[in-house]
Amino acid sequence: MKIFRRRKASQDRDRSEQAIQEYRTAYERGLAAEQSQGPAQALAEFARAQHALDRLDAASPDLPEVPQARAGLLYAMGRASTDVGDVTGAVAALDQAEELYQRMESEQLATRKEGEQRGDRQETGPVPAVLLTADVRLRRARAYAEWDRPFSALSDLDMSIGGYMRAGAFTPLSDRSGDAARILAVGAGIQLRVGDHELALECGQESLARYQEMGRIGPEAIPYAIGFAAPVVSMLEAARGQWDAALAVDGVILEAAELGQVGSSGAHARIGVHLREAGRDAEAAGHLAMAGRGSHDRIAEMEREFGSVLAPSLREALLEAERTESTRLAGGGRAGALDPLEIQTLRLSLCSGDGARFSATGRMKVVNAVPRQVTSLARVGHQLIASDRIPAALRVLWEALLLCDAARRWTTLNTSDSTATVPLREAEENALAGAAVLVDTLEQAGDPMSDALTADLRNARERLGLSAH
Repeated sequence: MKIFRRRKASQDRDRSEQAIQEYRTAYERGLAAEQSQGPAQALAEFARAQHALDRLDAASPDLPEVPQARAGLLYAMGRASTDVGDVTGAVAALDQAEELYQRMESEQLATRKEGEQRGDRQETGPVPAVLLTADVRLRRARAYAEWDRPFSALSDLDMSIGGYMRAGAFTPLSDRSGDAARILAVGAGIQLRVGDHELALECGQESLARYQEMGRIGPEAIPYAIGFAAPVVSMLEAARGQWDAALAVDGVILEAAELGQVGSSGAHARIGVHLREAGRDAEAAGHLAMAGRGSHDRIAEMEREFGSVLAPSLREALLEAERTESTRLAGGGRAGALDPLEIQTLRLSLCSGDGARFSATGRMKVVNAVPRQVTSLARVGHQLIASDRIPAALRVLWEALLLCDAARRWTTLNTSDSTATVPLREAEENALAGAAVLVDTLEQAGDPMSDALTADLRNARERLGLSAH
């Protein structure tokens, strides 16, 4: 990454050039260490690069390239910190990188505006730093997911997708289609871990479809297509009993393994377990034998994956609430606060329709409907807590928070739209109150998840611009 340009000779220049060279050497060693020696060694090299930038900043405080170099370094440190399990350090580094890139965004927008006022011909669309910010948020989303903080992870994922959408990456035949495929691949893994498994499947399917449209999956795409998207799609299609779809993706993973790009033992174990569960024992035997020659642990790992119980999606959670209320009314119970028809309308509005839905923003058909939808979701969440359906309540209430977050960002980006004023405050408070009740319920039950969710709610309040209680 060549950011710095050579400057005129002087004593200060000599000190600056020395610091620049030390920064470059350490930064490149850090990137190489991630591939060979591991993230701990990479972090040590990145720390040396950071010290070099500090010296450079002291010697040449007005050097315009330093903020971009520092932001890129912090971005790399965020990944390495996540890989060593230091999620706190990762989020802190990525927060700083985001701040620097947002400053660059502001400067680039100001430069563009000045050019427009002079009558210069300007490019349209987002300024370049928008995509750098989007990538930081995607990496931070992964860190938050490792920390089991769903709102924080999914909010960052949504913003990252939105940044690339505004850059045209999701339009047909875009030259940034590879970026869209990459983001959706990572998004599939994040949604599967802390979000909605139906959105995870949509992210993964769309990612693979885009990679296939571009031709073969090249080496640079393997970590995303095979490392993220394909395993998610395979797992979720198998969980639905869609064996042809699951095995087709398993074949893509095996093809990559046979080319030496991923481990073949895991690929054979995946196919073998899926064939066996599909009732095709004779075909499964050969794959399981090949997997066993590599490692029996791989077979057990795939068996655990297939036997895992998925948290309910938003559609499933609302359907559960709808059926519960319908059964209660059919049994002669009094009409309560929830009308099954209202829940059904909410479910159809948020969880169905044409077009891929990758995040909370994708659920919004009419932004002005969000306050009413969020209020209804909060009421459903309270009822699910009362019925001891905690996983369903978690999905419903956190989706309410994410919808508030998405609507607030939409209004910020569309200030020139006369319809952009959306009264969100009451709905946000309702969603946060319901989420707080859920966290209290988990805490009283001694569930360790309550600590992560408590911190997640603090972040939600900050992002929504609400004071902490």
